[in-house]
Amino acid sequence: MWPPLASVMPSATAMATLVFSLLVIAVAAFAGGASVVVFRLGHRPMQVVVSLTGGVLLGVGMLHLLPHAWMQLGRDIDATMGWALGGFFLMFLLERAFHGHAHHTTDGECVHVCDHDHTHDGDHGHDHGDQHGADDASDHAHEHDDHEHCCGGGSRWAWCGAFAGLALHSLADGAALAASIRADSAHGMGWWAGSATFLAILLHKPLDAGIIAALMLDSDTSPRLRTIVNIAYALVVPIGAVAFLASLPLAGGRQDAVIGIAMAIAAGAFICIAAADLLPEVEFHSHDRVLLTTALSLGLALAWGITAMERASHAHAAQQPASMSAP
Repeated sequence: MWPPLASVMPSATAMATLVFSLLVIAVAAFAGGASVVVFRLGHRPMQVVVSLTGGVLLGVGMLHLLPHAWMQLGRDIDATMGWALGGFFLMFLLERAFHGHAHHTTDGECVHVCDHDHTHDGDHGHDHGDQHGADDASDHAHEHDDHEHCCGGGSRWAWCGAFAGLALHSLADGAALAASIRADSAHGMGWWAGSATFLAILLHKPLDAGIIAALMLDSDTSPRLRTIVNIAYALVVPIGAVAFLASLPLAGGRQDAVIGIAMAIAAGAFICIAAADLLPEVEFHSHDRVLLTTALSLGLALAWGITAMERASHAHAAQQPASMSAP
């Protein structure tokens, strides 16, 4: 018989923090998928959001998850980086298998970093000389092929691959959030427990839900099916967190190591998403470089700021027992 989930959390505050975080993430994911039916972000706003999210993911992975995983794994740097590399590679395989992170703009345009050098605002930058007739047709075919490659190409079930890949990613996100909150709460973090991981997931899930919803719209799926899939995807992160906590007692005396492994894998996955998928958008587009770099810097600053507040909370929690025991 599985133990109550609250029994694997160090305090009632930690459990309440997890429940609140999962509820907010689920609502945000559902809103991200539902909003695509009403509107889609334009090209420039989407790139700003992508750059900001990439900065947050990179900062949280390197400044929060990796150091905490190192501590949970007994300060074994080799084990920590090994698991992080594993998480990086697994996420890379998911990205390769399902092409999960294409981003859709207001006009249905697929915004993604493809294997060739062009921009997505209609100016492909190819040097075709003075050949117009045949080249225009070639450009049109090339653009169509790009959409086929990045967005699934209009197949009725093209969205299934994106859903599968992003759902697996979300299960890991749920486990990472539960592990972060449990680890931080054990060090007296209180309501700040897991806040950096929470922010990274919160920023990313609406984009992912929007990807699935946009692909389903392109595939002419029914509104009922879109709603069902959107609800299902919104619940994946909570399912991952609950499954992780429910299975944690099976580790026995190695629970700290399991939490460290989960955080290290999540760190590698976050870094992979940022470095291999989101951040190339900043370098890829020749326009708005200052704007996108500023958004990236803001994302890094947010991750650093939350990590700094967590360190301050750690220090405050460590000082409390001494001050309480003083005469």
